[in-house]
Amino acid sequence: MGTDTKKLIFMVSTLNTGGAQRALANMSLVFPQAYEIDFLLNDAQDICYEYKGNIIDLGLKPQKDKTNLFYQMKVFLKRYCELKKRKKSGNYIACISALTSANAVNILTRTKGCKSIVSIRNYTSKSPIRGLKRSIAETAIRLLYNRADAVVAVSESVRHDLIQNYGVKPEKAVTIYNGYDLDKIRTLSQTDLQGAERNWFQPQGFVIVTAGRFTQEKGHWHLIRAMRRIVKEFPDTRLLILGEGELEPYLRELIADCGLQDHVVLCGFAKNPYHIVSRCDLYVMPSLTEGFPNAMAEAMCCGLPVVSADFDSGAREILAPLTPITKKTRKQYEMEQYGVLCPVCDGRRYTAREPLTAEEQIMADAVTAMLRDDEMRRRYAERALERAGELDGKAMIQSWVKLL
Repeated sequence: MGTDTKKLIFMVSTLNTGGAQRALANMSLVFPQAYEIDFLLNDAQDICYEYKGNIIDLGLKPQKDKTNLFYQMKVFLKRYCELKKRKKSGNYIACISALTSANAVNILTRTKGCKSIVSIRNYTSKSPIRGLKRSIAETAIRLLYNRADAVVAVSESVRHDLIQNYGVKPEKAVTIYNGYDLDKIRTLSQTDLQGAERNWFQPQGFVIVTAGRFTQEKGHWHLIRAMRRIVKEFPDTRLLILGEGELEPYLRELIADCGLQDHVVLCGFAKNPYHIVSRCDLYVMPSLTEGFPNAMAEAMCCGLPVVSADFDSGAREILAPLTPITKKTRKQYEMEQYGVLCPVCDGRRYTAREPLTAEEQIMADAVTAMLRDDEMRRRYAERALERAGELDGKAMIQSWVKLL
């Protein structure tokens, strides 16, 4: 390590799943050469995300039930001891952490000479997490976050939530959007399709794509149900859903019950989603809530026009940045500057037998309007690339450097 090198420690659970984990991995790739990064991970097995730096592995093998209190305490204590030791060594100028447990450890091990910077990547007050885990997370924010050197929100909506609902001081909270390596994304988007991937694309018909873990907050079933209306007008249309997760059995059953086996494909986790996304015609995001919609932003980097639910938070900031973050699309879809926003669905898990909700119908109408109008899709594809240029990772990383 050169005499001018500055050392950082990034603390997150793993590098094999999750938006926060992926965001820190991406950050490491675009940090200036003057910084050396160590990743403190619970478990370094099965790393899926490309990163730059060194790995410190706590060797805490993942469990099926990560909410188990004994397991969480074990993770907390091992993290605390390791991070405290490394901060006291004086080798690091800052620790950047993500997610509740890591953020709490980062603050509680605060040491002179090593800044504790916590990253908030979820809209906490709209989190689907309930019970004791939610209570602990909200209490940690209220009691600890003002003791951090900086609280970095991934969107203005998340920052607003922290200040208004959890008492984080405005001067502590800053917004830094996720940044994206546009050149890398475009290079990866040009790689060839492999194996079964080729079968997802037919000579005729449109291909819609969405991505995200199969969890409650992603609302995939609302888009699946809306596909019943979409394929009536465009019978050769196919929906690709990139991801995996606990709701997969429900989604598969819903697809079968809706008779959409030939129209909806659950594609699994894709280490390189860009070569799939870039070949599609439209990106649709049916999420109920987000911190910052990485998958949507990355689709825009690939030049895809976007239809998105107007969820909390991030979609409006990306697609309609000149409008107030508190504005909401309610009764109809809206053609915004960089994409189309439609009302958020209610989050109830419907069966195939139940009619489409008003929100699902509006989502279907927005999608069919896009598919019907070649000029509209072309225009929004151009605007997507324009907006993606403003989310370049090299520009975003300068905001992080200023905090250090």
